[in-house]
Amino acid sequence: MTESKWRRIFPAYLPNSITFLSLGCGLISIILSSQGFVLQAAFCILISVFLDSLDGYLARKLKAASNFGMQLDSLSDIVCFGVAPILLVWKHLDIAAQVSIWVLPVFVLQIIAGAFRLARFNLQTPKQHSHAETLGLTITQSGLALALAVLSDLSIDTYALPVWTFALLSLLISYLMVSKLIFPSPGWYAPTRLFYLFYLLLGAVLVYVSSIFTMLLVIYLGGLAVSISRQFFLISFKSNIL
Repeated sequence: MTESKWRRIFPAYLPNSITFLSLGCGLISIILSSQGFVLQAAFCILISVFLDSLDGYLARKLKAASNFGMQLDSLSDIVCFGVAPILLVWKHLDIAAQVSIWVLPVFVLQIIAGAFRLARFNLQTPKQHSHAETLGLTITQSGLALALAVLSDLSIDTYALPVWTFALLSLLISYLMVSKLIFPSPGWYAPTRLFYLFYLLLGAVLVYVSSIFTMLLVIYLGGLAVSISRQFFLISFKSNIL
């Protein structure tokens, strides 16, 4: 293969290759969770989150975005951020002797919401796809939330998070995925610069008393709350003006 031909082919295949790596990490996470290695499984999901962001960035940077890549990315996402995080939480609760059959419908609802979110995204026209904001919470962020929750719980000497905490978190992110709320991306977790200092101080306190994963989880959920409340405030403000 000549060098010029390789230069034409390489950009087209690189983003999809990253997607395959992400899919592999998702599969490894599922296998590790099934064997009780929840810590390692959670880290595999974090790696998948990084790779999922990387493949999209490279596709845009190399101008290699395609319908095939979009469909492949969605199939990978349902495994890495749909199935893998749910199995991770289930096994974590099982090890903590907190697993209960009543949470199964909640997890089923989450996987349905994730599939709905991906299908809705794939049906949008290219003009509707925005890199600055997303319609509804992405399934990637939902998987990240569950992985951080498990890592936060593991970092504590005793299992502190009860089963209903994971159930409520699952219900919340399920709603946010199917909602029509607009989430800024990628910096939605820090909507304004005024929150940087607050996040820094909060993070220092949380790291001191618990762990960095607890810090990340609280910042994640705090960012969601700020983003949602700001949007509802803007809607209310506009309606009062009109």
